[in-house]
Amino acid sequence: MKRNNHSLPLQISWFSIVVNIFLVAVKFLLGVLSNSISILSDAVHSLSDACTTGVVIFSLHASKKPPDRIHPFGHGRAEDIGGLILSILLLLAGINFLKDSIVRLFFPLPVEVNILFIGFILGAALLKLLLGIFTQRISKKANCPLLETDAFHHYSDCVTSFAVAGGLLFVKRGSLYIDSLLGAIISLVIIFWAQKTARQFINNLIGRGPSLFLRERIREIAYSFQFVEGVHDIEVHSYGKNNIISLHIELDSSLSLEEAHSIADSIEKRVYSENLGRCIVHVDLRRSAKPIEKKKIEKLIKRLKMLTKSVKDFHGVEIITTEERSILNFHLLLDKSTSLEKSHVISHRLSSLLQKKFNFSQVNIHIEPYERKVESSK
Repeated sequence: MKRNNHSLPLQISWFSIVVNIFLVAVKFLLGVLSNSISILSDAVHSLSDACTTGVVIFSLHASKKPPDRIHPFGHGRAEDIGGLILSILLLLAGINFLKDSIVRLFFPLPVEVNILFIGFILGAALLKLLLGIFTQRISKKANCPLLETDAFHHYSDCVTSFAVAGGLLFVKRGSLYIDSLLGAIISLVIIFWAQKTARQFINNLIGRGPSLFLRERIREIAYSFQFVEGVHDIEVHSYGKNNIISLHIELDSSLSLEEAHSIADSIEKRVYSENLGRCIVHVDLRRSAKPIEKKKIEKLIKRLKMLTKSVKDFHGVEIITTEERSILNFHLLLDKSTSLEKSHVISHRLSSLLQKKFNFSQVNIHIEPYERKVESSK
């Protein structure tokens, strides 16, 4: 997969800012002239689009800035700081317009609109629709998810502008409360998007965990290489669009140092080539369990089976031993009438017992209901 090309995204982003600033200026002018709170709220919505596009441009420039001594992982999180500040400002603006809209809903002021005002708002809606379509196409061509998010902001502004234009038709006929109602609705939309984006930026700054898709894709890549017998401790640290990934793979101890290094290096290159991030692979040695140790474990589980009627059988005993840890996995079959609480108690006690007796760092017990097989009579 090719790395992101910043030229096209930057061009369309600058064009979007110019269009949005023009729309903001004219909508504010129309809002002041007509005394329409809905047009003013729509102007703030367009301003939020301009700010969002500004964050896109800022992040694209920040992502190109190379790591330095103070910032060894790059400057990607600068995008989250700028985005959080903008989200807070938009949230405050949305709350202020919501307050004004509610006041004017109960104490309406005269609103003067004409067909020219309505025509311009409709034209602005169509312009934002075309800009959204164009931006989305560029985002796919340049492989830029940030730009796709910006396209959906254009679509939302298009919808609100259409709603304002429709509402102004009723206002022209004397329904003043429609203007205040639309202003309140658009203010709520601004508040919703502002708090949503603010939470996303905060989560990124705190350290959001990797998505299930990313984690599973990394695991699939590692397992696709021959001799990889286990993958664990996958960690992903995000810095804007740059991910720093680390994981442990388990290899048989019979492999040479050169072979192990070659496998780890190949996984790192594959992860990077798929644009998932920079990757560091740690190699653990996987050793097969001693037959005697495994027999002792099975003997202990059989003894428990005789002590409680709930335990009916077990199977799939697997011991994984690496340089850093030893893990026991097996399936425990309990009577199907056993309560969930009792199943948990049995599993917890058995896990603790096996960990203490055999010094396992981790014991994974998979509980299954026991079904008695009945032979059919001939």
